[in-house]
Amino acid sequence: MGELYGQLAGISAVLAGFAITFLALLLGHKEHSRCLAFSIAVTIAAAANLLVSALGWSLMSSLLTQVGAQQGTAVLQDPEFYWVAGGHRMLSFTFVSGLLFLFSMLGLSGWLRSRALGIFSTASAVAAALTVWRILRHVIN
Repeated sequence: MGELYGQLAGISAVLAGFAITFLALLLGHKEHSRCLAFSIAVTIAAAANLLVSALGWSLMSSLLTQVGAQQGTAVLQDPEFYWVAGGHRMLSFTFVSGLLFLFSMLGLSGWLRSRALGIFSTASAVAAALTVWRILRHVIN
């Protein structure tokens, strides 16, 4: 179980890094518009959610790996570790929320340049979000 949480932490960290990099670019943008302000807000939310899920899964992974090495696989049935399922559920929700903000960020990015690019970026982000949802609904509970 610790390995799974480690993998999820890694994915979240990479996506959070992408969102933070994009945020830095947006903050340096010279023009000021409602679309830019909304893009910045959505990017901050994406980075925050993905950072929280990366940190949470990383800590859960290290703790379960350490305890699991001492107690074996029986650790998951131990009542002392009942919080693991609830923590995973909360972090899964945070991760999916971060992904939704990330796709919103990608959809909004085209509108900063032109209407045609905005339509394309929105359609691409919606298609990608739906595809990711079809994958994740079987993996994250």
